[in-house]
Amino acid sequence: MIAQQPIVDCLKASGLQPVEGVLEFVSLSQAPRANPAFFVVPEREAAQANRLSGVIDQKVSETFSVVIVVDGARREASVSEALKTNVDNVIAALLGWRHPEASGACEYVGGRMVSIEGNQAVWAVSFTASRHIRKESQ
Repeated sequence: MIAQQPIVDCLKASGLQPVEGVLEFVSLSQAPRANPAFFVVPEREAAQANRLSGVIDQKVSETFSVVIVVDGARREASVSEALKTNVDNVIAALLGWRHPEASGACEYVGGRMVSIEGNQAVWAVSFTASRHIRKESQ
């Protein structure tokens, strides 16, 4: 698993606040006080088979999401675009950015609605980054 802190730092450097990790997200007992709020959540990793002899060298694809929590807003004659604006800001910050542990730039995977509960919408924007793990055979 790649470290969450560099992703958090990248999002903060782009002006997004507050940004926290997965353990902070799961420890919420009530809605975040800040609107919007951002959380980095690892989703999965998948390794390709080793193709070398005498050395283990595998490419690992890491998928992570940035979960965005936005409070709803009732407007008279217009539709709020707050969710779209925040999704666009996350994509702008991470698309093409290179995680220090990765062997290449982050790529956009897609997005999905996580929940609509009470007066909040929770959307996840997913990215992938690849890295290599290597070990000499014993």
